[in-house]
Amino acid sequence: MLCFELDAEGNLKLLTGEEIIKKCVSEALYALLQIIPTGKVTTYSDLSRVLHIHPRAVAKILSRNMEPIAIPCHRVVRSNGDLGGYTLNGENRRNFKSKLLALEGVSLLGDAKVRKESFINLSKELLLFKPFKKV
Repeated sequence: MLCFELDAEGNLKLLTGEEIIKKCVSEALYALLQIIPTGKVTTYSDLSRVLHIHPRAVAKILSRNMEPIAIPCHRVVRSNGDLGGYTLNGENRRNFKSKLLALEGVSLLGDAKVRKESFINLSKELLLFKPFKKV
């Protein structure tokens, strides 16, 4: 199977095996972010458990998010509740992340930490998810 994407100049580029895997992992991560409810956060570690990658790989992928509001990477924090990083247009905008979370109703301790009641354990929620009813 061949896989292509557009490069910066708009030309088709053939992806290698490793590039295909990276792209699939990124897209899976972005899809997971869409199911985090407004007013809740998850952690880099929790997402890494779901995707079977290192938490730092999660952070690296999120730092490259080109649609930071549509793909809500601001809903991912460190396990201890610390906000972690937030990159917007190539700049560290941690204060912006704090404001976004507050607007969404996330319970914060000051402007640097998230209270535990705002956490959602996605890996556990996905295990409990039952898409079909028994008839």
